[in-house]
Amino acid sequence: MRLSILLVFGLAGCASVLEPSSFAGRAPEMRPEVFFAGTTRSTGVLQNRAGRPTRHLRVEGTGAVLPDGSLRLEQSVVFDSEPARTRTWILRRVDDHRYVGSLTDAAGPVEAEAHGDLFHLRYPMKSPPGGEMEQWLYLQPDGRTLINEATVRVFGVVAARLSERITHEGP
Repeated sequence: MRLSILLVFGLAGCASVLEPSSFAGRAPEMRPEVFFAGTTRSTGVLQNRAGRPTRHLRVEGTGAVLPDGSLRLEQSVVFDSEPARTRTWILRRVDDHRYVGSLTDAAGPVEAEAHGDLFHLRYPMKSPPGGEMEQWLYLQPDGRTLINEATVRVFGVVAARLSERITHEGP
C-alpha cells in the first residue's frame, strides 16, 4: 500500500504543469473587463471527485467597469432548486496580464492572469475550509462564449470539478 501511495505521488510530480502564458497570442483576446461588462448567463454541472454529476447550476451576471478601471460583477447563483444567492467580484488589472481582486465567496485575494484567449484564476475558498478554487476560462472563437473548467481542491486533494458554459448577452 505504501509503495502504491509513493508511486502515485512520484508520478504526480512528473506531470507537466500547464502554464497560462502558453496561450499568449491566441485570439480572440480574453479580457474579463470587456467580456463580463453587461449581462452574462451560464449553465454548468458540478461533479464529485469520482466524476459523478452532483449538482447543476445557473448563473446570471451583471458587470460594470468602475471609474478606476476595475470590473465589478454581481452574480445570482442557483444550484438545482435551491434559493438563489448573490456573489460579488471585483477584479483590477495590475499589468498586461495579471489581475487581483476579491470575491464574496473567497477567503482571501483572487489572483488571475490573462494570456491570449485564456483567463486563469485562483483563490482560497471560505467553504470548505482548506478549499482552493482554480478556474481555466477559455474564450471561444465567437468572442461571446467562455468555457470554464474549474477544480476545487481541499488541502491539495481534488474534491470537485465544475464545467460551465458562459455566454455574453447583448451587443
